[in-house]
Amino acid sequence: MDPWLALAVMVGCFIGFHFLSELLVDATVAVARKYGLSESVAGATLAAIGTSAPEFGSSLSSIMLEHPNVGVGTVLGSAVYNITVIPGLAALAAGGLTLERAVYLRDVLFYLLALVAVLVCLWDRVILRVEALAWVILYGLYVLLMKRTDGNALEAEGGTDEIQLRNLVVRISVAVVGIAVLSDLMVRATVDFCWGFGLSESKVSLLLNAAGTSVPDTLASVHAARRGFGSLAVSNAVGSNTFDLLVCLGVPLSLVPQISVHGELGPTALALVGCVVFLYLITADGKLRSVEALALLGAYAAFVAYLLV
Repeated sequence: MDPWLALAVMVGCFIGFHFLSELLVDATVAVARKYGLSESVAGATLAAIGTSAPEFGSSLSSIMLEHPNVGVGTVLGSAVYNITVIPGLAALAAGGLTLERAVYLRDVLFYLLALVAVLVCLWDRVILRVEALAWVILYGLYVLLMKRTDGNALEAEGGTDEIQLRNLVVRISVAVVGIAVLSDLMVRATVDFCWGFGLSESKVSLLLNAAGTSVPDTLASVHAARRGFGSLAVSNAVGSNTFDLLVCLGVPLSLVPQISVHGELGPTALALVGCVVFLYLITADGKLRSVEALALLGAYAAFVAYLLV
């Protein structure tokens, strides 16, 4: 594929991810309401699956196509973007955020635990199946923790009959299949784009693919911040990162005995730890002000500059 055509295909995939992810989130939340799942569990599972489906699809496709740097790079780059750009833009859009301290502390600390677990496994640049499975189990513990600390159920919607449920299943199926197809296309286009211009697959995935697949999370958090749900705006970004690291990487990587990664992925994981600690420190008082939001955006700019130099 011509590299310029490959770039156009990648952009088209990003746009498709946005609409299909919205369709998937809306349908899965409706199912959660029907069965009375708690808000935290629904957010950590169904909503996370919806907004993180592009990352999961790209990770799975890259493993199957034997280009793991594309998938791992997309997930790690998306994590850096989510923890800096999304809270920063959300705070600027709302003129500052007030965070629900207990929930925020729980999510950030568990995310740090998840990040350390992934970083330890990436240290030798070889990821074993048992390590990937351990990440998935760790995410299961996270869901159980949230169920124990926040058991508030979503308000049930009345009148959800069999026909409506069937329609929801159809919408979910269309979204899942569409995202799977676009993910495979995006990975193939990324490989062709990098090959055509002599670029690093990991760098392109860490920057371009990561930002492109994070559009659903960005829009959801900015919208929540403007409506006054500041804690939700930041927790969505942190919770989505936890899902990305432990599930979007863990499940695909568990399908092979072991896999080697290279490039800038190790330093990115270290940079991610620094970004999470920085976010925690500047929000220690439960506030994320505009000046601190600009600092987060500056941190992401520094990360981009590091990769491009």
